[in-house]
Amino acid sequence: MPGKRGTVLVIDDSTDSAALLSALVEQEGFLAVACGTAAEGLAAFARDKPVAVLLDWVLPDGPGIEVCRAIRSQDATLPIIFVSGRNDETSVVRGLDAGGDDYVPKPVRGGELMARLEAQLRKAVAFHARLGGQTPDITPATISFGNVSVDVGAHEVSVSGEPIALGPLEFKLLEYLARNSGVAVSRDQIMSEVYGYDADIGTERVDLLIRRLRAKLGDRDGGYIAAVPGFGYRLERRARSAGASEA
Repeated sequence: MPGKRGTVLVIDDSTDSAALLSALVEQEGFLAVACGTAAEGLAAFARDKPVAVLLDWVLPDGPGIEVCRAIRSQDATLPIIFVSGRNDETSVVRGLDAGGDDYVPKPVRGGELMARLEAQLRKAVAFHARLGGQTPDITPATISFGNVSVDVGAHEVSVSGEPIALGPLEFKLLEYLARNSGVAVSRDQIMSEVYGYDADIGTERVDLLIRRLRAKLGDRDGGYIAAVPGFGYRLERRARSAGASEA
């Protein structure tokens, strides 16, 4: 349900871009509030108490970095991600120096942007936890991609509505890949997250676990769990066409 995880403020004067970003965040269980100007964005920030902001650089009534500075002066920890067509190094540096937490170029890759948003939200939760503060529940109860649904709390997985049985390591691997969808993760990262930092195993164990998970998901062609040659794996939000080269 959109809004269950709080509000994400989208400040972008492009109707098409704002619609795309809004759709992406709502798929992840957030409520999207889209604004086309700096003034509207600042008013929405004060009114709607967002858990994160996606901010364009170029706005009709002022630069996005000024919006970022204004928000940052009132909230030091709110995740702010620039999503902009201005991708030169100077613009990126200025955006981050103004208080942005991340800078994502247009055209956006939806899976990567959402993974970056989730990463910033985790940092915000960890910061507030260290201070003993309260934060909204931004951890997704269910992660879905294609015909696969992962119920994190219940440790249940279904494919096309039918439950499937996963072992503890298989579930942990799927949850890790799903939380980082669109982002390539190395075999070493998987070993650390799934088996533990002290696990004395070879990376071939990771490949074997991937094969078992693919088989249970009906993903033998690697449409969802794509191999990144010489590196690791990446979970795709939408299944790729069969026939792509896989490990």
